[in-house]
Amino acid sequence: MATIELQYRVGDLRKAGLDAKWGRQRNGGPILLARDPNASQPHQRDTWWKVGRDMFEAMKEQGVREAFDGHTILGKYFSI
Repeated sequence: MATIELQYRVGDLRKAGLDAKWGRQRNGGPILLARDPNASQPHQRDTWWKVGRDMFEAMKEQGVREAFDGHTILGKYFSI
């Protein structure tokens, strides 16, 4: 499994107003997780979301908050 080097840090996501933390994948590898404590939607507020390759690339293009919202807004209905 290839790993990607994320240039965002937990502090960068927190500066954008998100809760962020490091977690572990099933295989023990590190994973960056985020949620929005101020979201109106419970699935964005209560669920920790993986900051994977797609979300990370979107964060570089659109900004942290916009990419998080775009990747999680339909999370109540669809797994992205």
